[in-house]
Amino acid sequence: MATSSIYRLGSIWLVTFDPSVGTEIRKTRPALIISGTVFNEQRSKVTVLPFTSVKPLDPRVFSAVVNVPASMENGLAVDSLLVCVEPMTFDKVRLIKQLGNLETELLEQAQKIFARYLNLS
Repeated sequence: MATSSIYRLGSIWLVTFDPSVGTEIRKTRPALIISGTVFNEQRSKVTVLPFTSVKPLDPRVFSAVVNVPASMENGLAVDSLLVCVEPMTFDKVRLIKQLGNLETELLEQAQKIFARYLNLS
C-alpha cells in the first residue's frame, strides 16, 4: 500500500474489485478516487468509481457515465467509460498502483453526475 498522501480525489488507480457479489463490478480494473483527499489521508478506506471499456447497450445509461479518452495524464490504456453511479468503498490495500489523474473537466462532469445520483444537486 502506498502512502496516504497520494490517495487524492481525481487520481486513477488499478483496483482489485474481486471478490464481488451478485452483479457487482468484477476483476482488476482502473477506478477513480471520488472521496475527498482530506478524508483519504485520515482513513484506511477510499471511495472509487469504476471504469469500463464495454459500451452500454441501453441508451439510458449514457447519462450515468463519462467518456474518458486514454491519455498520458490519466494513464488509461484504452478509451473508457467512468461509471458514476456505482461507488464502492474499499480498504486501500485493494489499490494496486496509481495510473494517473483524471483531467479536470472530466472530473467535474463525474462529480456532477455523482451528485445527481446521490440527490445532492
